[in-house]
Amino acid sequence: MVTTTTNRSLTAGAIQPLGGPFAHYFAEAPTLPDEPEFGISGDTPMLLLPMVSLATLRYVAAPVASMHPQTRGIVTEASLRLAHWRWQGRKRTAWFIAEQLQDLYFGGRTAGHRRSLDPYRRIPRKGLDLIRAVDALGCEGIEWYCDVASASDWRRFQTVRLRDALAQIAPANTGGSPANNNG
Repeated sequence: MVTTTTNRSLTAGAIQPLGGPFAHYFAEAPTLPDEPEFGISGDTPMLLLPMVSLATLRYVAAPVASMHPQTRGIVTEASLRLAHWRWQGRKRTAWFIAEQLQDLYFGGRTAGHRRSLDPYRRIPRKGLDLIRAVDALGCEGIEWYCDVASASDWRRFQTVRLRDALAQIAPANTGGSPANNNG
């Protein structure tokens, strides 16, 4: 015999507050100001980083219990999620994290058996952009780092903050230089 759930049981479960490490955030979220607009569009400057820098992306995070968000929004929630994953001791690559964040917040699966044969569709562009936004927000102890080639010796690498690595490559590729102006 097959039983079905009633609408009453579904709505009762839907109004239950989320528990776990995010309970304090969801309790305070209605009173917090919105976070600044980060322009997460999928047209990310993260793909302009050298492959070594993308491969070596890693983050440090404070414990979730010690975090007190000052804003509300997708980037803040992603910061809390990253801190929770670090607290659980899960070691994940930045690419996997970008896939998980994109699947969670933007839909359009990039991981798993539903991948398209088109490699362009498998790149978690919005997830990478969300990682960039988390580092730019600087939400209480979430900092992303990557390795870049040293200016003096290309065989040596130095660890820098992600936003600093992006600042080094962004002006040369955004079309903002006077040489690119035709007027």
